[in-house]
Parts: sequence; C-alpha cells; structure tokens
Amino acid sequence: MKKRSLNPKHAEFFSTLIVASLFVTIVMTIAGTIFKHTLSKAENQYYDSLYAALDGYMQTTEQISQQYINSINAFFIPGFTEKATAQQIFDFLCTYDIKKNPDFYLMYYIDKDGTMYFSNGNVIKMLPDKHPVLYDDSTISFSNVYYAERSNQYVIGIEQAIYDEQGNKKGALCASVSVDSFNKKLERIKIGQNIDFFIVDSKGQFVYTKNKNLIGKIYTPEQEEYKKYSSDYLAQTEEHFLPAIPINGKEYDLLLKKQTLTGKTLVLSVPHEAIESLYTEQRRTKRYAFVFCVIIILVLTFIEMKIMEALKRKQLITNQYDSLTNLWTRQYFEQEATKQLRANPKTKFMLVEADIRGFKFINETYGEEAADKLIVYYSKVLNKFCEKFHGIIGRGFADRFYVLFKVTSVQKAMGEFKTNMVECEQITSKSEIPFFPKFGIAFLLPDNKKRDITIQGLIGQASFAKSAIKDDALTPYSVYNSRLLEKINDEHNIEGKMQQALDNAEFFVMYQPKISLKDEKICGAEALVRWNNPEQGFMTPDKFIPLFERNGFIKKLDFYVYEQVFKLLERQIAAGEPVVPISVNMSRNHNKAEKFIHDFLELFHKYNVPPEYIQLEIIERSFMGNDTLSEITERLHKEGFSVAMDDFGSGESSLNMLTTIPVDVLKFDRVFLLSSMNEDGTMNEKSAEFIHILINLSKNLEKQSVFEGVETQEQCDFLKSINCDAIQGYFYSKPLAEKDFLEFIKLHL
Repeated sequence: MKKRSLNPKHAEFFSTLIVASLFVTIVMTIAGTIFKHTLSKAENQYYDSLYAALDGYMQTTEQISQQYINSINAFFIPGFTEKATAQQIFDFLCTYDIKKNPDFYLMYYIDKDGTMYFSNGNVIKMLPDKHPVLYDDSTISFSNVYYAERSNQYVIGIEQAIYDEQGNKKGALCASVSVDSFNKKLERIKIGQNIDFFIVDSKGQFVYTKNKNLIGKIYTPEQEEYKKYSSDYLAQTEEHFLPAIPINGKEYDLLLKKQTLTGKTLVLSVPHEAIESLYTEQRRTKRYAFVFCVIIILVLTFIEMKIMEALKRKQLITNQYDSLTNLWTRQYFEQEATKQLRANPKTKFMLVEADIRGFKFINETYGEEAADKLIVYYSKVLNKFCEKFHGIIGRGFADRFYVLFKVTSVQKAMGEFKTNMVECEQITSKSEIPFFPKFGIAFLLPDNKKRDITIQGLIGQASFAKSAIKDDALTPYSVYNSRLLEKINDEHNIEGKMQQALDNAEFFVMYQPKISLKDEKICGAEALVRWNNPEQGFMTPDKFIPLFERNGFIKKLDFYVYEQVFKLLERQIAAGEPVVPISVNMSRNHNKAEKFIHDFLELFHKYNVPPEYIQLEIIERSFMGNDTLSEITERLHKEGFSVAMDDFGSGESSLNMLTTIPVDVLKFDRVFLLSSMNEDGTMNEKSAEFIHILINLSKNLEKQSVFEGVETQEQCDFLKSINCDAIQGYFYSKPLAEKDFLEFIKLHL
C-alpha cells in the first residue's frame, strides 16, 4: 500500500500550529501561575488592610468605652463609697448632679434588691436579675440598647460594681450613655469610600450605623434564603468572615470582631464586588493574553510585560504612595510595618511620629500651596534621615509623618535621635518658611509584656507622647513611658474634680503686694489663685493652670477669681478700711473680645467698687490677635480700668504690640533678673544695661514699669537706681492669704 504524504504547506501549517499551540499552552500556563500568585498577593493585601482597619475601629471604641468607665470612677470617693448607705449615695448623686462625661444623660445607683436611685430624684424598683453586675462575678456591665421614653432617645447603660468595706458587692454606680453622643464620636473616624462600619449589641440591635433609622432595631434581609443572616445572627455567631451577604439589594463581605469589654460586635462591611473585581480582572487579562498569543506570541509577550509593568506602576501610585510627597501612605506604611513587627519578634523597634508646630497657622497665613511645598520639603528632610538608618516612612493626615526603625538599644537610639534632631532643626530653620518640627516617640521591646501591640497602637503611643509637648516647650520631642501615662491619668483625675472643686470653693485667692520704689510703700497687689484639694492638699498653679488653659476651664476660674477680688474690695470699702488697686489676670484663652467685656462688666457691676481699684493683666503671648487685645484694652479704659501687659519681653512681638495695644503698665518677667545675676550675686553689666534700656523705653512710652521676681537687696537697689516704678517679689513679700494681706496694707500704706 502506498503511504499517503502530507502537503508540505499543510505540514508546515500543522507543525507551526502544534508548536504555536504548545508555546501558547506554556505561556498561558506560566501566565496563569503568575496571575494566580498576583491575585493571591492582592487578596492578602486587601484583607490585611481590612482587618487592620477593623482593629483600628476596635481600639477606638474600646478607648471611648474606657473613657466612660473612667468618668464613672471619678464619682468614687475613697472612704465614702464603701461605707455609704443607698440613701446617702442617692443624696450624693442628687446633690452633685454632675455629668462627668458630656455623653452621660443620667447617673443612678442600684442596690442589691434592684432599687434604682436616679440623680434626677426618681426611685424605681426593678428585678435584680435585670442587672447581671449585681449577682455575677463581673465588675463592669454594658447593657444592650434601649429606648428611654423620658428623654426620647436611645441609650446604653454602664454599671460599675460597688463593694462594702468587707469586699462584698453592695450595688452598682451606673450611667446612661446617649447613643447619639456615642455615635458622634465614631462619626469622626475616617472610613474608606467603599467601606461601611456598624456595631450591634448582643441582641443584634444596631448601636452604630450610618442609617440612623436602624438604631435600636434588628435588621433582617428581605430574601428568604438570606434571612438567617439577620443582625441578631451577627451578634451570636462565632464566625469572623461572612462573604456575599445581601444588604439593600447589594452583596457585601462582612468582617466581624467581638468586643470583650462591652459585649458588642463590630462589623466591617465592604462591597463584594471589590474582591470580585480582582477575579474579573484576571479573567479579562487571560482572554487578552490568549488573543494576542494567537496573533503573535513575541508581540504578546512584549505587550503583556509592558501592560503588567504599567498596571503595577499605576497600582503603586494610587494605593501605596502619597500623591504629594511620593512617600508611602499611612495605610501602606502600617501594612509594611506590621510585617516587620511580625517577622522580627525579638527585635527592638523605635516609632517616631513627626509633625510641624503651628502648621494650621502656616496654612492659613501663607496659603495651601505654600503649605504643600513646606510638607514636601519636610518629607525630604525626614526621608533623608530615614534612609540613613534604614527605616521605613509614611505620611498620614496633613503634616503628620511616621518613621519606623530597628534599633539595638534605647539609649543608643535616643542619642542618635537627639544628634540628628539638632541637624534637622538647623535644616528646617533655613526653609523658605522657617518652621519647627515636633516628635513623639514610642519603643517596642522584646521583653515588653505588651509585645502583641499593633502598629496602630504603637502610633497611638507616639501620638500620645507628642500631644504632651506644650506649644512653648523648648524640647521638641517626648517619649512615651509609664510616667507620661501617669501624668495624663493625674490630669484626667484633676479634670474630673475641677468643677466640683469650683462649686465647693476649694480654690482661693492669695495676694502678692507691689511696692513703690519711691517710698517703699504698697501701691497695689496681684491676685493669684491656689487650690486646697481635700485629697491632695495645697496645690500650686503649675499643677493645674497649664491643664486648665488647654481644656478651657481657666475661663471659669478667671471669673471666680474676679468675683473674690470684687467681694474683698467691696467689704473693705464699705467698712472704711484701706485698700489698694488689685490686678487680676486675663488668661490667654479669652479670644472673643465682645463676650469677655460683656461678662466681665456684668460681674463687676454687681459690686460697689470703683474701677480704678481694678487692673487687668493681659499676656503678650495670648491666643488673641493684636486687634482683639487692642479692642479689649480700649473698652476697659473707657470703663475706667487700667491694663498691664504681663511677662513683657518673654514673647516674640513685644515692641510691635506696644504700638497697637495702649496698655498702662509693663510688667517685666523675672527671667530678666535671673539671667542678669553673676554667680557672686552681683549684676552683670551688659544685662544691667539692657534692663536699663527697657525701663527707659517704658518711660519714653509714658507707661508704668513693674519688675517681678525681686528677691535680693542688690536687685532692689539696682531697679531703684534706674527709676523702675514698682517691684513685686519675695524680697518684700510672698503671696499672702487674705487676712495677712489686709494686715500688710495697714502696715505699709
């Protein structure tokens, strides 16, 4: 039989087809493997970022819950709470209906029988089993959401167990938290565009959600096959991930995490199409690859490489890099930092959070474009030092940057940081817009009992440390440690008691005389506030004034001092006793001229005191602008008061302010005298000449001069020789209690 032979063209075609098919198969197999690996990596990054976000929300809600507990604990008075009867605790709550937290709408006490004593005076009998903290081993209990008809709002009850002197549980001190106020705190959390976040209680009732109509309700999907995925199921399930759950006609992936402290369930909801788009993109790329392989394998390979490079490049720009600085975004920084922490459990790490002092002022003064240029400049400075020590860096919101380093020892790391910080300050001071950096530092050590802390927690510690730096502090960095935390806790304790202290008149006024150098007689005094705390004893202003300036309570305390001074002067004048002008301080927080003048005059006119006996001391480093200070000064002059500029020379714009603010008196800070003294107690000649110039300046401007902090005869003689008008300091008198001050007036007037 004659063998059949193939047409050469057909053979060539089939041969090429087989080779091409084989090549395509190999290429597609390799491509499929690459796509699968890329998809797997993208999935991991995607879910890592979601779980990192959920952890962040969990930390925020736990911090808020802990703040509520701390606010309740502020009511516990050692020695009283253990011994007090239910009626005594009830009377205490009714007497001091103080809301330690603005989110509390009501406080109440529950005894072991279930009787509830409300701070508004109501008493209600309830079954004890409605309050598990009364009979189980827990000390703290968070209730589910319920509707309070009297206040027409949804609330959550927080119960803190109270024990008697023998350690037996006697009841619970409780607070009703407004769900609306709680939700407003959570609304400040920045959530991604396609990410939703909600909280349900143990019954499945919504505690927090963007849809306010669902608060306090249980949600059930409309589709029959999905009804089992109702919100009460989410509250009970042990699952941590539920894919493709229908909500309002769309499918969502749900990530769940239970909060141990409150028993609530936090749920992160993301559109299922977000992960589905990864698979769709893979299938589309495979089809394109196959078509191009059939046309021309080599061209396809080239194009595929270029496309993959372009896609990869584009993905890096949009998802990993900050568009302004080209540094990593905070989200990507946290992902990479988390990997480093997990991969190096025995390594020491140093986390630095950096920002710019007064960046908001720079932004408003120079404009957004100039501020952006400053951010770029600062990012390059920080990145230079980051690369020097092989760290990683990312940019957060506005002017915040985060840098993570591996370190060998804390001492060595801090030494290198201080050295490079000086160099950094020198560089930034030469910027087109000079600025001053600020740093918060946190360390993660292998022997740290909290080694399981997340990168978000480490950033929180560094941020916490940075927030403790005062605006006028000379040291631009702060390190997180237990002492810092203790200091903040002490401040929280003070904040919890400040209003009660004001109501109980624990604050009192002392008076430091001002002595005229012409005749060495008293010519006035300054009113200074002190605090006699029942628990901590006598407290000097440095323990509470800076805190009150930060939280705004200083404005209330100012007016309390004003009234005590007005009362003293009125009593003395009515009794025909001698008096001298008394100066009172106007804190830097009074930044609304019209309101301050209105409130001050309203209080002053309640008392029969001539205005010439009152002097207002303003501070040149006030939060107010010169226009506001000028307006206040002019109004006070019209009413007959005098005005002094306190701590003159300690700020940055004193001479400029003198041309715009018509003050009557210049009070010079004690720092001038301290820096002018030689070791043997004599005056330094150059410093003495400078002080002489300042006194002459006040004379030329027709303003009275007062020097603070005078402690020696030599200082007194020197100031008298250069015609300073008056002095104030321990050389003549320390601050005096009211009774001693009145005796001092009689002896030195």
